[in-house]
Amino acid sequence: MSTVIASSVLANGLRTEFADTYSAIRNRQADSRLGLVMDLGIGATNNNHDFAYFEAAPHMAHWKRGESIPSDAFDSVSFNVPIYEWARRVGWSKFDRKDDQTQSLMDVAKMAGESAALLPLRFFFDLIGPTATTLPAVPLAPDGAAMFATTAGGAARFGVTDGNLLTGSGIATLSAVKTDYYSAIEQWKQMQDGKGQPLLSDETIDGGTVIIHPAIYTEVFEEAFMQKRQGVLGPDNSTDAVTSTQVSNLIQDASRNVTLWGTSRLTVANDWYIFLKNPPKKSTFMLTREGIQEFTSLEGDNNGDHTRTTGEEYVQWEERSGAGIALPYAAIKING
Repeated sequence: MSTVIASSVLANGLRTEFADTYSAIRNRQADSRLGLVMDLGIGATNNNHDFAYFEAAPHMAHWKRGESIPSDAFDSVSFNVPIYEWARRVGWSKFDRKDDQTQSLMDVAKMAGESAALLPLRFFFDLIGPTATTLPAVPLAPDGAAMFATTAGGAARFGVTDGNLLTGSGIATLSAVKTDYYSAIEQWKQMQDGKGQPLLSDETIDGGTVIIHPAIYTEVFEEAFMQKRQGVLGPDNSTDAVTSTQVSNLIQDASRNVTLWGTSRLTVANDWYIFLKNPPKKSTFMLTREGIQEFTSLEGDNNGDHTRTTGEEYVQWEERSGAGIALPYAAIKING
C-alpha cells in the first residue's frame, strides 16, 4: 500500500505556520457552472442502464377532401450507459501520525475525499474532449456519432450541413471569435427535427449560452463578449485612440446572455464550445448508483484489523457512478 511520506513533518521544534498550505485551498469543488451544461440529478438502480427515446413525431399535413387522412411513422432510439466503481485509499504509519508536528496529517489525508466532488467535472471534460482521462472510455452519442460530428448515420447531423461541429476562424482575434459565435447561433437556427421542422425554438436559442474556452484566451473572450466599447483602425491605419473610431459591441447591444467559462482542462488550445443554457435536454448527464462513502482503519477502531496487524492506518472512499451523452443538439464545438 502506498503511504504518506511524513518525514518532513516529524522534526522536533518544527514551525507550523505553513502547515495548511494546501488544506487552506477551498476551490477544489466542482464548478457551479457545470449544472448549466450537465444533468447531475439522474439516479441509477443497477450497474448498467439502457435508455431510449422516440424520434420526432410527424407534423400536421393538408388532408384533401375525399382522401384518407395522411399518415407517417416515427422511429425510436436506444443506448446504454455503464456504471463504474471509483475509489481512493490514503495510508500512513500510525507512528508517523503520532509524531506529526503539524497535527494535520489526518485532515490533509481526508482532502482526498473532497476530490469526489470533482468527478462530475472530470466526466464532463472527458465527454466533450477527444480522449478520456478519467472515464475508461468516451461513449458515442445515441445517434451513433461522437458528441461533436458533422454527420450521423450517413446524413448531415440534425439536418444541417456540418451538424454540431464547425470549423472556426481562429481564436486570436475578437472578430474571429464573434464571427464563430454567430455561426453557432445560426447553426442552431437551421437544425431540423427529422420531419422538416426547426429542431429548437427561437426562444430556446436566444435564451442564453455557456461558452467554454481555453484559459489562455481569457482576455480575448472577455473582450469579445463583455467589453461594451471596442476600437477599430482609424483612417490612417493607426490604433491610436484619437484617430480610431470606437464602436459598440454587437453582442452587448443584442443583449445576448453569455456566460464565460475559461478552463485549463481543455487540452486542444484553439478549440472551444458553446452550450445552450435552457435546452429541452442537456447534452451530457451523470448517473449515480452510490454516492461517496468513507471507510477507515485506525488504531482503536473496531474494524481496524489491518492497523493492528501492520501498524498502517488508512482512510478510503468509494463511489459508483457513470456518465453519458444524450442527443447533443444543444452543444456546438468550434474546431479551431
